[in-house]
Amino acid sequence: MFQPTAFFRAGLKIIGVLTIIWSLNHAVTVVFAFNSIYNLSELMNHSDLMNYRLSLIFQAVYPVLLLAFGVYLLKSGETIILFAFRGSVEELKDKAGELFMLFMKLAGLGLIIFSIPKAFQLVANIMFVSSATLINTSAQMEFILQNLIMTIVQLLLGVYLLRSGKVFYKIGFKNSSE
Repeated sequence: MFQPTAFFRAGLKIIGVLTIIWSLNHAVTVVFAFNSIYNLSELMNHSDLMNYRLSLIFQAVYPVLLLAFGVYLLKSGETIILFAFRGSVEELKDKAGELFMLFMKLAGLGLIIFSIPKAFQLVANIMFVSSATLINTSAQMEFILQNLIMTIVQLLLGVYLLRSGKVFYKIGFKNSSE
């Protein structure tokens, strides 16, 4: 018999493996960013360099968080399962609708995980821009403006899909729910 939580649990483990791989990819980026400290130390005053180092330390947090989250998903993911299936005792009329809801929850979790690195990068850039005094931060401001709304929308949509996603179900299964 089809049990959505069993499929969801298996999907979480797959997403956990992908999240671990994703974290390792971002770790390489952070290592190269730390290398830039040596190149920029002559171009920045002491205060700006310290603020830049602080923003880099903040950026180094997200690969570690992604790695920990990936390991958590691979091991159990119980909190995510409880969050995704809390209060969803509604009867879906067909198995396709159940699978759709299940995969939509997994897609929501994927969106959240996908947007975490960008969110940390945005916060790090905001920290640096707000404290830099002598160097031009227009490139960082442009990055912040271009990515802030997109990242917020991804996070909110990911949480919505993980929690319910009923609007998309109604659109996709309009005829079968009537």
